Amino acid sequence: MVNIDKIIDESFNKVLENRVFLNEDSLSDVKKILKSYRKKTLDELRNKKKKEKAKHANRKGKKKVRKMAKGAKEYYDFDEYESKNKKVSQADAESIRHTIDTDNTDIAAVARSVFPKHTEEGAQSQLRKVLNGERPMTKKVATKLEKMISRGQVAVK
Repeated sequence: MVNIDKIIDESFNKVLENRVFLNEDSLSDVKKILKSYRKKTLDELRNKKKKEKAKHANRKGKKKVRKMAKGAKEYYDFDEYESKNKKVSQADAESIRHTIDTDNTDIAAVARSVFPKHTEEGAQSQLRKVLNGERPMTKKVATKLEKMISRGQVAVK
């Protein structure tokens, strides 16, 4: 491709320096060459853009950082996380929230079993936010809480 650029530049410089006038036949030939060259470069640009779009399309969803115990970090795919952890409807979440007696329940013990990968304080904070409605309740959390309610591990109002 570079050689074609050099040839075109040299020929235009020669024409301009010598003030050579081209007849219509040779001028039309030059126009054809330039149009084909322009078309090739446009096609290359389009193909390059298509490849870049395909790269981004193949890339999985948004990457996020999760804080872990002892200052560790974990990167995860947020779209994949959302697909695995579906949110429970607002009515179902409210019914679970209203059945749990938070005053007579040991929230820390419940939180450790609901969120086993969290630290003790982090699990308690997470469960408290879910029960207060500050965070959405996922299906996994709802089923764990329902099981604990049915087993009598959680105090009911």
